[in-house]
Amino acid sequence: MTALNQTAANVVVYGSPAVAHGTAGGTITAGMPVYRDTGDSNKLKACRANAATTAVCYGVALNSASNGQPLAVLRAADSVINLGATVAAGIVYCVSDAVAGQIVPSGDLGSGDYTSVIGIGINTTHVQMNINNSGVAIA
Repeated sequence: MTALNQTAANVVVYGSPAVAHGTAGGTITAGMPVYRDTGDSNKLKACRANAATTAVCYGVALNSASNGQPLAVLRAADSVINLGATVAAGIVYCVSDAVAGQIVPSGDLGSGDYTSVIGIGINTTHVQMNINNSGVAIA
């Protein structure tokens, strides 16, 4: 499988989600998983599963933003989100190791990657979010 191709204009959250607000620490596109960079005033930056610090998913960006601009982030467990991408029901989706801000099926991760689950596909367009930052690298 390959990374999801999120379409920022199509990112939609359903229900009454818990949304956090922060400041972008780089160019962020709606639908990207982000982490809080504690070494840079807790700015929100694109996640990447190749390092323990950048793999800790804080949530999924709900709007696009440039460095220093406000950013809304979906944090709630059990929220349903349309990432503007085609997903597969029953597949676990995680933070990508290859490119910051991408989401991949868990099977795409390999040795040395940190497993940070975003959620599970519930049909061809929606992911049931349930962020789980394991803090553990795949052996």
